[in-house]
Amino acid sequence: MNQLAETVADERAHLAVQRAADLIANAEALLIMAGAGMSVDSGLPDFRSPQGFWRAYPPLEKLGLSFEDMAQPRWFAEKPRMAWAWYGHRQQLYRETKPHAGYQLLREWGQAMPAGSFVVTSNVDGHFFFADFPADRIVEKHGSIHRYQCTTPCTAAIWLDSPPDLMIGLTTLQAFGELPHCPECGGLARPNVLMFNDDAWIPNVTLEQNERYTDWLAGLSGKRLVIIECGAGTAIPTIRLAAQRLAETSLATLIRVNPAPTEGDESAVVLRLPALQALTSIQQALPESFQRRCAESAHKERKLSQEGFKTNPGGIISTDTSDYLRNIKGSKVYSRAWQITLPCGWIVWVDHLDVRRTYGGMIEGLPWRQLTDDEIESARVFVRNNFHGPEPVVIPPKLYDAKSKSPILPALRFAAQIRTFEPLTEQDEGSWMNLIWFAEIDDDKTTKAFIEEALNQIDWKASASGYLG
Repeated sequence: MNQLAETVADERAHLAVQRAADLIANAEALLIMAGAGMSVDSGLPDFRSPQGFWRAYPPLEKLGLSFEDMAQPRWFAEKPRMAWAWYGHRQQLYRETKPHAGYQLLREWGQAMPAGSFVVTSNVDGHFFFADFPADRIVEKHGSIHRYQCTTPCTAAIWLDSPPDLMIGLTTLQAFGELPHCPECGGLARPNVLMFNDDAWIPNVTLEQNERYTDWLAGLSGKRLVIIECGAGTAIPTIRLAAQRLAETSLATLIRVNPAPTEGDESAVVLRLPALQALTSIQQALPESFQRRCAESAHKERKLSQEGFKTNPGGIISTDTSDYLRNIKGSKVYSRAWQITLPCGWIVWVDHLDVRRTYGGMIEGLPWRQLTDDEIESARVFVRNNFHGPEPVVIPPKLYDAKSKSPILPALRFAAQIRTFEPLTEQDEGSWMNLIWFAEIDDDKTTKAFIEEALNQIDWKASASGYLG
C-alpha cells in the first residue's frame, strides 16, 4: 500500500470511529451483538480457523478433524472421553480467561442508555456473565458451555453444576476420571450448547432469554437504537445476519467491528479493527458529557451492589445465573482440567487449589496481616488437614524475615496439589506434590499463570513424591 492509500485508509478509520462515538453518545438504547471474534482479544484461541484450532488440539490435526467436525453430538456416544476432553478443556479455558477491557466499556455504555441495553451473542464462553452484565439482559443464541443437559435427553432439565473433576491429556485428547452424568437417568451429560447436526439440544434457557429480548425490543418504539456488532464472521453468520436484519427493519444504526471486509458492510458504519482496539478507540472519541454520564451510572451500579442487590438501568432485578458463574470462576478448588507443562517437559494436572489473602486490613496505607505464630506453618497445617498425600513443599517467599514478630509476606497464599502420570521410580505409577507459595496480587495475571510461575521455580524430579496408582 502506497503512502497516499495509507493516508486515505487512516482518515476513513478516524471518521468511522468518530461517527460510531457520535452515534453511541446520542443513542437511547444499545444492542450489543457479539460473535467469536469478540473473545480473541481476551487471549482465547481462534477456533474458527483450522490453524488456530489445530494449534490448540494437535491430535485433531492428525485425524483431520476441524472445529465443525468436533462440534457434533455424535462424539458423546462414539468417543465420550474424547468429547469431554475437548469440551472440558474449553470450559476450563473460558473460566480461566479474563474478559478483556472492551467488555467493561460496553457495559458502561449500556448502563448510561435511558432505555438500557441488551446482549445477543453466539459465544458459549459465559464472558458477558463473567464481566458483570445483567443476566436477564443476555441472549446466548447457542447456549452455554457452563450449563449441562442429558445427552439422550431423557428430560428437558438444564442445570448448572461445578466443573467436572477431570484430568485432560491434550496430547491424546482423552479425559480421565468420572464423566459428568445426568441426575435423572444416570447417563452421560453434555454441555447445553447447540452443536452441528444437533437434534438433542434443549433450547429452553435460550428461548426464555429471547422472550425477554423480544419484550425489550418491543418497548423501543420511537427510540434511537444503536447496534454494535463485534467479531461476527461469516463462517457461522448467526449474529451478523440477525444484526443486518434488525438494522434494515427497525431503522436502527449498525456499527460493525470486524477486521475483515465482507458483504453487507456498505449498510453499516464499519471499523475494520479487532474488538478491543475498536472499542478503546471509540471510548477515546466519546464526548466528555457522555463519559460523565457513564461514570455516574457506574457509581449508581456500585452503590446498588453494595446494598446487596443488582439492577440494570431498566430497574429489573437480575437472576442468580451471573453470580453463580462468577463463583465458578472464583472458586477456591478447581477442576483437574488444568494441564501445565513443567520445565523438565513432563505434563502435570492441578487436582486442588486454595488461595487466600494473608492480610486482614490496612494501616496508614500499608498492608498488615492477622497475626499467627507462623504463617508458613499454618499453611502446612492447612494442607495436612485438607489435602491428602505427601508433606507440602514450600517455595521460600522473597524478602521474608521469619525472625520478625510480624514478618511481611506477599499478599496471596497459594496451596496446590499437583500430579503427573510420570513415575519417579520403577515402582511408582506417577508422582505428585503438595505445594505452598506466596505471591503479590496482580489483576492482569490469571490463576493458572500464578501456578506456572511457581512450578518454574522448583525441581519437580527432586522435590515430588512417587505414588502407587
